[in-house]
Amino acid sequence: MIAPQTLRGISDQLDKVVIAVSVALVVVMLSISTLGILFRVSFALFEFFGLSFEFFRGGALDWAYSHTRPSMTRLFLPWLAMLSLTVAFKRGEHIAIAMAVRNLPPGVLRLVQVANLGLVGLFGAALTWYGYLFVDNANQLHMVSDTLQVSHRWTDLAVPVCGLIMCVHLLSGVSLVEAREYTGEADE
Repeated sequence: MIAPQTLRGISDQLDKVVIAVSVALVVVMLSISTLGILFRVSFALFEFFGLSFEFFRGGALDWAYSHTRPSMTRLFLPWLAMLSLTVAFKRGEHIAIAMAVRNLPPGVLRLVQVANLGLVGLFGAALTWYGYLFVDNANQLHMVSDTLQVSHRWTDLAVPVCGLIMCVHLLSGVSLVEAREYTGEADE
């Protein structure tokens, strides 16, 4: 049996990795969006001065500025959404639930915490299992550009990964569902 402190440490380290990946995804999404904006402004200036920009049309960088196909940033959005769900869960951050929990009597509160733990465990297991089946059946491609195609499996994989991360966080114990104030500092 693994010690609770070890499980909590694994959960904390995984949370740090998830936060780092989420930050990287936001930076990449902002960079791609900025690049797309710069391309569009450049094209407008080229047109204004009567210069040709056909060199860029349909080329390798088409994914950065094309608005007729899914943007490259859309491919990262499911990952960012699912990973941020695990970060919020780890910290017990859901304002409506936090407000409801504060108003419960202690006996009912403990029952709700245990039920919450069980339901989140079932949800995490369902995300993992059905997410895996979803990924396994994904066979279409996102046509980002004529030269860049990305499998739907890339975006679909965010679902079972989120489920697994939630299950790992659950292993760190009931402290995840206890009413507490999050200060933003690492729990010791």
